[in-house]
Amino acid sequence: MIIGFIGAGVMARALGKGLVHGGGFSAKDLICSAPTAQDGQPFLDAFPGARWTASNAEVVTQSDLTILAVKPQVLPEAMADLREISAGKLFLSIAAGVTLEKLCGWLPPTARVVRAMPNTPMQVGEGASVYAGGPNVTEADLALVHRILSAAGKAWRVEENQIDTVTALSGSGPAYVFHFMDALIRGAVALGLPEALAKELTIQTVLGSSQLAEQSPLSPLDLATQVKSPRGTTLAGCAVLEENDALNQLIARCEKAAKDRAEALARGEK
Repeated sequence: MIIGFIGAGVMARALGKGLVHGGGFSAKDLICSAPTAQDGQPFLDAFPGARWTASNAEVVTQSDLTILAVKPQVLPEAMADLREISAGKLFLSIAAGVTLEKLCGWLPPTARVVRAMPNTPMQVGEGASVYAGGPNVTEADLALVHRILSAAGKAWRVEENQIDTVTALSGSGPAYVFHFMDALIRGAVALGLPEALAKELTIQTVLGSSQLAEQSPLSPLDLATQVKSPRGTTLAGCAVLEENDALNQLIARCEKAAKDRAEALARGEK
């Protein structure tokens, strides 16, 4: 089976890594397209034996599944010359805000289209992805997509009307976490810790907390309560986060803004 990528950037390489290292594919099963050989070279460096072409049409023609891995603003141009050769072909789009209706409109009626939203931790095999199938997609198609996305993390099948919210949560969520980590580091440095030590402690704290949340039957707030000793240091710190419900309101605003932007992209706004 040949897996094709239109686009050879970070997310294409992350998915390719999952396929080669955990999905049962080899590098020779992969083909990518990018405007120039220089643009495609990082993909070829990551997967010796994979192939590059400047032609998106060549990728579709040669592939059993074509992954649309370009930015949403670039996708209409990338799809422009594919309609005539795409009858019956299977596509997986990871472009944020591009609906199944729009994707299907660029392709012939018999094309099979799946829309997905992965996130950047896919680069280290810990992605969180969701996917939804279009009109012609079979259960076998969806099983293949699940296998591909799961090779680089975890995947869930959802209804398409949930994807914009998922984009705001897990799609954009890594950036929220990284901002929080940066704030922890900056705060510790301001209180006198060396930056290198503050960074290492922050990374391990977030990693350990995540693993504890995954393995524990308790909710995140219940786990937080376990850390809060009466009249203790954690209770004092968390009181600042909880003041006027500041943290919950801030994150809710972040997610609302991200979802609004995903919906704007779906409407074709730049």
